[in-house]
Amino acid sequence: MSLKEQIKHHAYALGADLVGFGGIGRCRHAPLMMSPQGIFPGAKTVVVMALRHPDACIERGGEEHPQKIGPYSIQYLMNSRLDEMSYRMATFLEQCGHGAIPIVSSNIWRYNQYKSLDAVFAPDLSHIYMAVVAGLADLGFNGLALTPEYGARNRFVTVITDAEIEEDPLIPPGTICDQCMLCRKHCPSQALSKEINGEKVLKIGDYEYRFPNKNLWRCAWGEHFDLDLDLKIPDVVTEAVILENIKQHGVRGGEMGQCLKFCLPKSLRTFDRSYSKTPMRRYGVTSDDALESRAVVDRLLTGLLARGAEEVIVTSADELRGKGFDLERILPGAKSAVTLAVTCPHKEDSDFYGGAHLQVGNLCYDLIRRLEDLGARSLMTMEPGAAPPNPSEDMNPTGFILDGIPDLDGRMLAANTVVTRKALKPQRRGSRGAKFTPDHGKATETLTRHLLDLSRSLGADLAGVASVSRVDELADQLRRIFQDEEILDAKDKSIRFTPWDPEITARVRRVRTAADLLPCAKSVLVFGLRLHREVLRWATRSPSESVGPYSFETYVTNWLGAILGYQLIKRLEAFGYTGVLTTDLHGTESATANPRGPQPDLFSNRFAAVAAGLGDLTTSGHLASPEFGIRQRFLAVVTDAPLEASPLLAPDGDLLCATCDQPCVTQCPSQAITSQRVPLVCEGKAFSFNRIHAKRCDWVKRYALMGTGGFRFLGSRVDEAPPAMIGKEALAEALRRHDPIKKYRPVAAEPCVIACPYGSDRN
Repeated sequence: MSLKEQIKHHAYALGADLVGFGGIGRCRHAPLMMSPQGIFPGAKTVVVMALRHPDACIERGGEEHPQKIGPYSIQYLMNSRLDEMSYRMATFLEQCGHGAIPIVSSNIWRYNQYKSLDAVFAPDLSHIYMAVVAGLADLGFNGLALTPEYGARNRFVTVITDAEIEEDPLIPPGTICDQCMLCRKHCPSQALSKEINGEKVLKIGDYEYRFPNKNLWRCAWGEHFDLDLDLKIPDVVTEAVILENIKQHGVRGGEMGQCLKFCLPKSLRTFDRSYSKTPMRRYGVTSDDALESRAVVDRLLTGLLARGAEEVIVTSADELRGKGFDLERILPGAKSAVTLAVTCPHKEDSDFYGGAHLQVGNLCYDLIRRLEDLGARSLMTMEPGAAPPNPSEDMNPTGFILDGIPDLDGRMLAANTVVTRKALKPQRRGSRGAKFTPDHGKATETLTRHLLDLSRSLGADLAGVASVSRVDELADQLRRIFQDEEILDAKDKSIRFTPWDPEITARVRRVRTAADLLPCAKSVLVFGLRLHREVLRWATRSPSESVGPYSFETYVTNWLGAILGYQLIKRLEAFGYTGVLTTDLHGTESATANPRGPQPDLFSNRFAAVAAGLGDLTTSGHLASPEFGIRQRFLAVVTDAPLEASPLLAPDGDLLCATCDQPCVTQCPSQAITSQRVPLVCEGKAFSFNRIHAKRCDWVKRYALMGTGGFRFLGSRVDEAPPAMIGKEALAEALRRHDPIKKYRPVAAEPCVIACPYGSDRN
């Protein structure tokens, strides 16, 4: 099988609805700072993958008002799924021997002109444009990428690679959009009819794609800045106008873009005004339940259990109506509801619950698409399920469905429901309580090998086991360094897109042991996810000076790790054991500024990883593994299972730190890495690292207050050197200097990681 066919097979296995390929030559007209070759100078191909919006989520979303988006909020789940696809495709390409840089689905922008890039709201790379480059789409009048299969009802993600792959043919301009102008007619901010400055011309290959050059500040009034669309929008909208209106009126909520809601190609477009004011997409198939094989539904439901659902509960519309909930409220013509649920053992284990909820959401999204393939319109509820039902207000049937099931009463559940027009027989299927037992050899060895193999099959690049005694031995030594260290936490009391209103609190660090997380702990399973080599090689140093791919990888490895950890814990439960997921067992980590919210930093679980035999410690305190150097994130599962500890990695006598010029120290903007050497011993093996001044490190990576820490590459002008003594007031005063728009999505790209020879150069 050719590499192209392998990539397509992998993309579809990840859940892609479409996949296409475009050569870098097609991007020769793109501004260098917003191009694949600007991000990755060795690039030869872009791989673009698409997910489709479920039709009912578009047709029923935003019906009452564009800012009551309802089921359209599935876009947030789709973004997470696209992020996973981007990351995992880059891993696949790297495993095949090629360089790859995955691009985030959304949320990383240069809001203002940056150096030679004359653009606002500029992402590192436009997935809309790349979808055209890869032959997946035409550009519509609204500037959206339109595919023949789904019109504008797609979201895209791009991976840049140095693999040379045959490109797909372009779709000529004007092929799909018939200029119906429904997008312009229904745009609540009039972004497609007011303040139009001529045309934008996108040159791709030999084609020119043209669409209105709209004022993006006007377009972003409701969709990005959440301003009330019922307000009078001025004739001229600028950044200053946006900020003044937020100051006066506050924010209302995100908008469902009407240019997307009303856009379908003529060949797909039909209407049923009693169902939706939006055009409906024609389906290429219809289904007759009377003629359908029983195996169709059987495979559908069994597949959900095989992929991790513990409960699959099918309820008819009539049965729910008897409980006080009418499915017609959310999907006219609905006949059935399918509820998926998993149990969560510890309510306080937010990392586990986050992974469980994402897993259930992904299963629901895939179920919707399979039902659509059978010709049945379907949508999913997006609110976290399992709350007690509220008949007067609820738009979520999950609580009504679960209410009154005795063996689920009182359980902590992650649950959600798909509502469909397909008539399904009411039933309940479950896998909860299924047990595994080692089937050969010594039970401890077999169980350990099973869990390590499972970790890798689920996507972990590294996995090892630490004994509790090793973890405790390190904790005793770490207390001398970290215990009672003062940490400053900053909370922003202001609303989005207004100046920082900091509330600073101080706390003291507490070093933890495994028993603090699970009193009966016996073992710790540590697993790692890679950061891709070319991401570290080019972060902030490419012609585009892009920081987005680095910031993306610090985020995506964390939440993918949460899903992986959740799956490992469910397998442990099937063996009769308990597990607790932790982003940092010993509690010595901090956080990194990120557009998706603060993320645990790359110091997380470094000492647990040492105890699991996965690497050595560098001068900067990061763990260097033989496979990836310092470019990985570690998460850990503390368990009462008696696992066999992995061999400790002998400290590397040839560690580069002994001979390099220590750029981690010299290039740290806040001079946070001290000269104090910290020795550690684990079962007789010696490790060491330099102590880090936590407040000075946080100043850069957690609060993005120094430009060279990454934020200036998105246009931030804040570059505040920390004072000799960092206190509450000094931190608060510095945070107030952040731009009110940019502060909402900060980034950090730690120079100590990017500059380290164990990052991209050696491994």
